[in-house]
Amino acid sequence: MNKRLSTLLCMLTICLSMLAASPAGRLFHIERSKNKNIVCYDVQLKGSTLNIDKPLDNYWLRNETDGSREDLSFIEKKMAYGYKVVSKGNNEANVKLTAYDKQSIRICQRNGKWVGLVKINGEECQLTKIYVQANPKNSLKVLYIELTGTSTASGKVVTQRIENN
Repeated sequence: MNKRLSTLLCMLTICLSMLAASPAGRLFHIERSKNKNIVCYDVQLKGSTLNIDKPLDNYWLRNETDGSREDLSFIEKKMAYGYKVVSKGNNEANVKLTAYDKQSIRICQRNGKWVGLVKINGEECQLTKIYVQANPKNSLKVLYIELTGTSTASGKVVTQRIENN
C-alpha cells in the first residue's frame, strides 16, 4: 500500500473513531495561537437526554501531530480548559468555562440539534469557536480571545474580540 493511501486510511479511521465517541456532536472548540492542537467540547448524553451533571466531554485533538484524541490533564481542566455547571434544568444546563467565566454557555437542543448558546456582540448565537491569542513572548499571557458563532436570529456568522486588559 502506498504511503498516501495509508495516511488517508489512518485519517479516516481517526475520524470514524471520533464520530463513534461523540455521536451527538461537537458543540464548539478552542483554538490557540500557540499551535494547531484544539480543545473540543462535545455534548455528553445519557441515552437521548443531556447528562446534566456532566454535559460536556472536553479533550485535546492533537492536530499538531497525528490528529488523535487525548484526555485533558487534571491541571488543564482546573486551570484552563475545564468547566463547571452553574445551573441545570429540563434537559439543558448552563456552564461556565474555566478560561472564560464572564458568561455562561447554555447547552440545549434547537431544532433537534444540540447547541451551546451565548451572547456575542449582544446577539444570541450558537457558539462554534473560541480563539485565544497568546503573547508571542509569553504564551501564558493572553492578549485577546475571539468568540465566533452563528446568530440564531439571522443565521449569519458573528465574531467578537475581547481584549485582555
